[in-house]
Amino acid sequence: MENASIDDFLPDPDFAASYEIRVQAPSPVVYADLLRADFHEHWLVRVLMTLRTGKRPMRHAVPRDLRQRLEGTGFVVLKEIPNEELVIGVVGKFWRPDGGRYLELTPQEFVEFSREGYAKAAWNFRLRAESPQASILSTETRIQCFGAALWKFRAYWSVVGPFSGLIRKAILQPVKVKAEGEAVAAISA
Repeated sequence: MENASIDDFLPDPDFAASYEIRVQAPSPVVYADLLRADFHEHWLVRVLMTLRTGKRPMRHAVPRDLRQRLEGTGFVVLKEIPNEELVIGVVGKFWRPDGGRYLELTPQEFVEFSREGYAKAAWNFRLRAESPQASILSTETRIQCFGAALWKFRAYWSVVGPFSGLIRKAILQPVKVKAEGEAVAAISA
């Protein structure tokens, strides 16, 4: 299998975590559902993000594409290969309650970023066709720290890391359910 695009943006992370799920649906169906997914839709994600930030995350009343929902959040789409991989990035001081995010970075600025006291994270969603009717949807998070950020992030990650994993798994499950429902409906039609 060829390298993931996330390798182009954060090849040597200090921390990394990955998760995957098998989906009984073709990759294009899964990818479309991923882009429509509201990550705050799952109750567990809402609870954990409320605990993390002290604010209840809003569910999106008007359906919007994932790329549109990222606008103004500090997350930037680093690369997109439709039906295969989406890579997003963010820079900040993640151990702070507000996340200390840099806003409006370009993909090139993300690659070049190495400011003391900050960390940058790349996060991907990747699809591999297992067969014409089945896919593996995976997600990987990589974090690189600069200077004193390393020990701050290490302490933060020792507490938050397991919950971050629960969030990633909770994000994958609704995409699986929707894509499999659509695949069954397409066969039945």
